[in-house]
Amino acid sequence: MIAKLSPFQANSPGLRMLRQILRNRSAQIGGILLLLLIFASYAAPLFTDRDPNKTAPPLALKAPSLDHPMGTDGIGRDNFTRFLYGGQLSLRVGLVGITIGALIGITLGLVSGYFGGWLDSLLSWFTDVLMSFPDILLALAIIAILGPGIANAMLAIGISFVPSFMRLTRGSVLSLREMTYIEASRALGSSDFRILSRHILPNSVRTLLVLLTLGIGSSILAGAALNFLGLGAEPPTAEWGAMLNAGMKYVRQAWWLTVFPGAGIFLAVLSINLIGDAISDAVAGTVVSVEKK
Repeated sequence: MIAKLSPFQANSPGLRMLRQILRNRSAQIGGILLLLLIFASYAAPLFTDRDPNKTAPPLALKAPSLDHPMGTDGIGRDNFTRFLYGGQLSLRVGLVGITIGALIGITLGLVSGYFGGWLDSLLSWFTDVLMSFPDILLALAIIAILGPGIANAMLAIGISFVPSFMRLTRGSVLSLREMTYIEASRALGSSDFRILSRHILPNSVRTLLVLLTLGIGSSILAGAALNFLGLGAEPPTAEWGAMLNAGMKYVRQAWWLTVFPGAGIFLAVLSINLIGDAISDAVAGTVVSVEKK
């Protein structure tokens, strides 16, 4: 029988890690905060019946009140409504961006680390080239090539995360491919695809999970930055970064136009980082536990 660590077996490191995460106070706080943001954003029609893009010039720059809890912007749009609908797009940009980066980076890392040779050298060189650029500059360069737009912004953010996932996955594969159970599986005639998908990838998940979780927060920040620069969502689309940009011209007379979307970005990233820290601690604890055994 081939011995391997399975995250789905009873009392496996994966289940122990999950229990440790659920008991972690930081993860509990971050999870509750993130769920509240997601619920408020995607259940926006339950909280407001206003159109986020409907203008009302006579109501421009009204301070927060019972009728407009977050005030109005420079052309009379309800800031509370735009905050809720903007959260949908900001969170979606973060999730889609990191998903693109993870899918491409993990695939390249698996192929590079497992097969080695000239293919490994080529992919490693490609990754080193991408890593020579700061993430935001790489995203800006891609936007410059593809053109502005929310879809291109998500793609640019995803590509900027590819090197991190590729390098981490490759390192994990290099340490796993020489394990006894991998050699036994190969001797039994398992295909390369089966070994990668059934043995190597599942045992790399714990390490990748930390990067994936923390990367969502970074992806939200990167998306907000691109939208703040006008390279993502196009007016009048509501998005937290774009709302910050629009509120900058009124920062002295209408503080609510920058404070609320800025708080949304801050709370989203904070909640995800709290969860990420808990996952990081749980992974470290699981690894130590396995090594002691």
